Amino acid sequence: MRIPLLVGNIVEVAGVLFALYLISFALGVPNSPLKFLVYLVAWVCLLFFPHGLAHYIVGRLVGIGFQYYYLSRSSVYKLKLPFARAIASRSVVLTLKVDQHSLQTASVGSRAVMFSSGAVASMILPFFAAAASLGHLPMNLSAILLLLSAANLAFDLYYSPKAGDISRAKSAPRAK
Repeated sequence: MRIPLLVGNIVEVAGVLFALYLISFALGVPNSPLKFLVYLVAWVCLLFFPHGLAHYIVGRLVGIGFQYYYLSRSSVYKLKLPFARAIASRSVVLTLKVDQHSLQTASVGSRAVMFSSGAVASMILPFFAAAASLGHLPMNLSAILLLLSAANLAFDLYYSPKAGDISRAKSAPRAK
């Protein structure tokens, strides 16, 4: 199913704004387990929603175009890690369809920065929710968010060159 770029970008921006709203909302939640859950949902939103948006913004800045968004499985399923594969095979993500002509004519640097932008956004932005929780949650609950962020960073640093965005940067078709 094709999703127009405008609609996909609105969904991505809304997801990021929702995460920021949740971080602000969490300040008024008196119950620590519930407050942790609010921060955790914000963390998940900051993991998924900025990814495609980062590709789109950076791609447009370096001259790479896109055709539409569509729903697909996460490429994590390509890894031979049973737990990650089981989750990814059931997960649906919003994915951008890259305009092949603009991709082929883009410089190697432009392609690299466009493909890596999504991975970088997904690695860094969840730390924002974890950092925002510091001083507002018991330290052990903030530590869980920080550990999740660190584990996500470590996983993406392992995964992305093998089956993710960085691997796509290396394998994207070049201009002839």
